Amino acid sequence: MSTKESLCVTSPGPPRGGMRELIQVAMPLVLASAGHTFRLFSDRIMLARYSQEAIAASMPAGLLCFALMAFFIGTVGYVNTFVAQFSGADRPRSTGLAVWQGIYLAALGGIVVASMSLFSELIFATLGHSPEVQAEEVRYFDVLCWLSFPGIALSALNAFWSGRGKTRVVMIIELFCAAVNIGLNALLIFGYWGFPELGIVGAGLATALANTTALLLAMILFLSRFNRATFGSWPDKTFDLPLFRRVVRYGLPSGLQFGLDILAFFVFIAILGKYGNKELIASNIAFALNSAAYIPVISVGVAVSVLVGQAIGASEVAYAQRSVRSGLYVALLYNVVIGGAFLLFPETIVSMFGRPSDAAHAEALVMAQRCIAFIAGYLLFDAVYMMYSHAIKGAGDTRFALLAGGSLSWASLALPSYIAFRLGASFWTLWIILIIHVIIMSAVFALRYWGGKWQDMRVIDSATAASAELDIQADRGI
Repeated sequence: MSTKESLCVTSPGPPRGGMRELIQVAMPLVLASAGHTFRLFSDRIMLARYSQEAIAASMPAGLLCFALMAFFIGTVGYVNTFVAQFSGADRPRSTGLAVWQGIYLAALGGIVVASMSLFSELIFATLGHSPEVQAEEVRYFDVLCWLSFPGIALSALNAFWSGRGKTRVVMIIELFCAAVNIGLNALLIFGYWGFPELGIVGAGLATALANTTALLLAMILFLSRFNRATFGSWPDKTFDLPLFRRVVRYGLPSGLQFGLDILAFFVFIAILGKYGNKELIASNIAFALNSAAYIPVISVGVAVSVLVGQAIGASEVAYAQRSVRSGLYVALLYNVVIGGAFLLFPETIVSMFGRPSDAAHAEALVMAQRCIAFIAGYLLFDAVYMMYSHAIKGAGDTRFALLAGGSLSWASLALPSYIAFRLGASFWTLWIILIIHVIIMSAVFALRYWGGKWQDMRVIDSATAASAELDIQADRGI
């Protein structure tokens, strides 16, 4: 078996990119995302049972911190495409070096995000939420910002395995992280077994500590003897300026797009919160449930990005196209099931977030049932957007993703929502705006994909001299 065959994801027979190969890559990522989804669920459910202020504050504060992290997670995570294309081009030693550039970017990101905690009180004072909710938002946001580095760096290390199609390792790391997070949630939110009762601060600490333990596990695996020898996970020089610049060149637009998307969504959530605590709680519950659809479909999108990246690296466009079609079928089917459940069993689903003998919270739960019906209205369009956006980014079309995705998030979601609120529109009008926004995004990225420009792109054309020399040395030793 050649080196190229051993490094790339393979299926038993032609044609490549079919449903079986996609599922082989995607299923471990979906299981890993299930662990992440369960982490979010445990946070929201436990905080909902802890206090109304805690559950109301968790979504805006958590989402704002994630929006700041997303600029760097999107950039660092794009190392996944470099690893995929290096693997497809039969250049194994460059993969480890690419991951190190992501780690350095993650360190920079951790410093920047941590510094934002200096402005937390000013930021949340502008949202107009109740003083009790604002206090919880500031506390939660500060903890998440101070300890943001492990979560960002984990994206770089996971790219080492996901980019090569070894997604089972990512699954193990993420499930381990989820188990630690859920256990720490119970201990630190409620103060079980002699631990201090920290409420929403405990939820933030649980998230950060779980990311830290997962990062340590990932680093141990990354630096194994086999990975050092085969993939250059501990090269003589971990920082390669030409490759670092290339990662920034292609990854930064992806990170900016991801960050602008999340930031626009944060503005949308903040505006929803201006209608009152009941509306904010209902929205938080609905979007926590939305993660059951959103996060697994992202995992399928990552699998599509990996297969497209490997196909482009190997100059096999037909293989990339089949991979995208397979991903689209899986994502649409999954979201049909989730959307059907939201429409048929809304009361049963939202009851997980209930608080006994709390009439005000019960009203929020009723409102949440209607919110998830709106979510069901855009799930199929969201699947289309996810698959096509990941496909073109897997090839290297990140500038279009930034210009189109970043601008539309504000032009068709954040800005219209603000205008509607100022004009006195109802709470439900904003949900209609959200559905229209997702439809527009899906149409724009579908047209870009069908245009075919991505087929002539790749991110590894101009290999650095240092990386090329590493590849030559590796080829001689294999």
